Parts: sequence; C-alpha cells; structure tokens
Amino acid sequence: MAVLRTEATRISPSYRQMELNPQVADGDMHTPENVMKQAEQARQQAEFYEAQREQWEAQRRELEQGNEQKQRFCYEMNRLGMNMHNTVRRIEQELESMEREHRELDSICTCFKKHLQILSAMQPQSWNTEGLRDRLRDAFTKLDRAENDYEEAYAMKSRFRHSDVLRHRPRSGDDGTGLNKKELMATFTKGLVFHLPLFVLLLITWLISLWITR
Repeated sequence: MAVLRTEATRISPSYRQMELNPQVADGDMHTPENVMKQAEQARQQAEFYEAQREQWEAQRRELEQGNEQKQRFCYEMNRLGMNMHNTVRRIEQELESMEREHRELDSICTCFKKHLQILSAMQPQSWNTEGLRDRLRDAFTKLDRAENDYEEAYAMKSRFRHSDVLRHRPRSGDDGTGLNKKELMATFTKGLVFHLPLFVLLLITWLISLWITR
C-alpha cells in the first residue's frame, strides 16, 4: 500500500504538467496540419454517409415504384382476366346455341329432303285408274305428313336467333324457279293467241245456232 502511494506521488507532478500543457499531453494532435487532416476526414466521412443515405433513398423510391407497378399490374391483370373469362363464357354459350340451332336446322333440312324425295317419286301423272283410290289415299297421307312437318318447322322460328331462314316463308318463285311477271305475261299472251281462233270459232257457232233458233 505504501509502495502504491509512493508511486502515485512520484507520477502525479508529471501528469499535472501534461494537463497544463495540451501540446505536451497530446503531442502534435492539435497542430494546424492535424486539424485540417481531421476536418478533411470528417468531410469525407460526411460525404460517404450522405452518399449512403442518397443510395438508400434511391433504393427506397425504386422499391416503392416497383411495388406500385406490381400492384397496378396485378389490378390490370385481374381486371383483364375477369373480362376475358366472362367473354369466353359468353362465346362458349353463343357457340353452344349456334351448334344447337345448326343441329336443329340440319335435322329440318334432312326431313324436308326426305319429303321431297317421297313426293318427287310419286309422279301422279303416270297413275292409271286401277288402284287409283288406294294410291290417292297413300299419297294424301304422305302429303299431309310433309305439310305437318313443314308447318311445325316454321312454328319453331322464334327459337332460331342466329338464322332468319324460317322467319319468312318463301313464296312461289323466291328460289328462282318460278315465273316472274314478264314471263307470266308472255305465257298468258301465248296462251291467248293459241286459243283465240278456237274462241272465235265457238263464238261464230254460238251466233249461228242462235240465229237458226229464231
């Protein structure tokens, strides 16, 4: 204990002298050159921290922009995806409706073709008197069946939204096989010219018979 106290007494005056003289205590630390060097280091360190802050700020803004673009992309993707999904459903429903109508129209067309084959094969102008009644009974049955199928097909016109083929019944000549007005007039004129001599002869005969009866 006495040794420690003696050592403290021996060191103590020198330590007090260093405290009274900063240049002695710190050496050359507070010289102008060191002060300028420390100031330059502090400036460089401040610039480094500022550059770090700006870099972090730029990264933060870039991250925020990326998140905003991601949110906008997700919104647009969901909106467009939902719209396309609904459109696909409507298209599929429309295609199903068109396919159903196509099948029904194809069935009607096939039915009409069969009736046309049956009616075309009859050829009533070649029938003779033998068994004519039975032929007529069978022919009228087939004709009535064809007429019923024809009427039922046109009664279904409201079911067809994609085609108007059954909304208006064709009239004679609508398919190009009938006579137009000019052809009808020409036919009538030809018939009149052909039968005019016979008509005149009958008129003369009637007048002669009328004069004789007087």
